[in-house]
Amino acid sequence: MLSALAFGLLLLGQESQATLQSCVLEAEGWVCRYRVPDTIYRPMTDQEAAAAPPQGAPLLPPAGPPPTESADIAPSEPVSEPADAEAARQARLIRRCADASWISLCTPGDRREAKALQETAEARAALRLEVTTLAAQDQCDDAVRVALEGGDLSLAREIRAFCAAEK
Repeated sequence: MLSALAFGLLLLGQESQATLQSCVLEAEGWVCRYRVPDTIYRPMTDQEAAAAPPQGAPLLPPAGPPPTESADIAPSEPVSEPADAEAARQARLIRRCADASWISLCTPGDRREAKALQETAEARAALRLEVTTLAAQDQCDDAVRVALEGGDLSLAREIRAFCAAEK
């Protein structure tokens, strides 16, 4: 809720910002109260209230029939994320938090992880550039050696397969 409010405040101009009323240090940390202008939050009109779903109604309809258990996956086995999903998450994190300003919605942990992932990706790209340059110059043995020294076994395999296909 607070992050949605903060995001809304970022999108609006200076004339419609929330004003800080008070901050109190509690056991779980600082708790601040803001006065939100009517341009950000306003009560619903009668027409909007009539069009809104009832209080207890779900906001989204069910996506389809209830899931059934598959014969090849036991219910006790955890289903892991595919590697592509993790790579996509890391790419989003780098794009969103690696070079983000202080006003972004990234936690300090997200920023540290994004910086580390970005440095790793840059090092991997530099290694790949060096290895492919050597392979392009027909120095396959040196390219494989550099890939192995860089610790990228899959790149070394790719270069070996590439060089074997050329011969």
